[in-house]
Amino acid sequence: MTVLGLAVRQGTGEASALGLEVLRWAQNRRLPVVIEQAAFARYQAAGEIPEEGVSAKSAFALPDEADVIVSLGGDGTLIGIARYVGERSPVLIGVNFGTLGFLTEIAPDELFETLDAFFHHRVAYGTRSMLHVEVVRDREVIFASQAVNDAVIQKETKSPLISLDLWVNSEAVMRVRADGVIVATPTGSTAYSLAAGGSIVYPSLGVYLVTPICPHSLTCRPLILPLDAELSLSSSSHGGAVSLNIDGQVLVPLEEQDVVRIIRSKHEVKFVRSPRRTYFDILRGKLNWGQAAGGGTV
Repeated sequence: MTVLGLAVRQGTGEASALGLEVLRWAQNRRLPVVIEQAAFARYQAAGEIPEEGVSAKSAFALPDEADVIVSLGGDGTLIGIARYVGERSPVLIGVNFGTLGFLTEIAPDELFETLDAFFHHRVAYGTRSMLHVEVVRDREVIFASQAVNDAVIQKETKSPLISLDLWVNSEAVMRVRADGVIVATPTGSTAYSLAAGGSIVYPSLGVYLVTPICPHSLTCRPLILPLDAELSLSSSSHGGAVSLNIDGQVLVPLEEQDVVRIIRSKHEVKFVRSPRRTYFDILRGKLNWGQAAGGGTV
């Protein structure tokens, strides 16, 4: 039997209300539901959890327990689940309640139509590559994670610029003196990398996008590399706090001589595509391409 997963962003009343509708929808179809723990606790405190057929799982465990996961929130809610996808890859349905969603393609009023289409095998799927990121200290891996959007090495606001050495397949490429460096997937090219001056990369391309953050040299530009390459970044010395940030959600302090090693993850994210919008429709809508000052189309 298909197991339905549910993740709901905290503090969004409309998302919470729709989550209750999803629970009733699943209960009417006798589908077992697993809910991300924080959302489960909120519903339980309000006395809104059905007596049977519903259980709680951590965000880490949810992809291993569910066949299809409904994410109610924004891209951050979806990414917080997608990063833990492993050998058993569930289908993700991202419903956008945020202001800038590139992965959450389904509008709230499209959800139940999309669920019905999924169970009748009438939906289109998209897949996105992920990164596998490791921190190596004294030749030992002290941290490992997948990343859907990006891995960012960055200094604190008041710290001086840092110098980062980049290797590709063990070949020295360049030294970057900057506030930091973003290594993004094509999915993450429309996130922090875009704000730092990086290009938008079509999501099906097998590449990394390496974007310096406020580099000291104007010739230090974003670099596109094949996704099957191994990247390594390290700083021999820095005068302040430096950290590795995974998808804007996981922060790891870095020490001098640490090496951040990045390869393509062997896992991919699979999600339901919107039946009404293409990738370029989403770009135009989210980035206001072709919009005149008064709101009309140029």
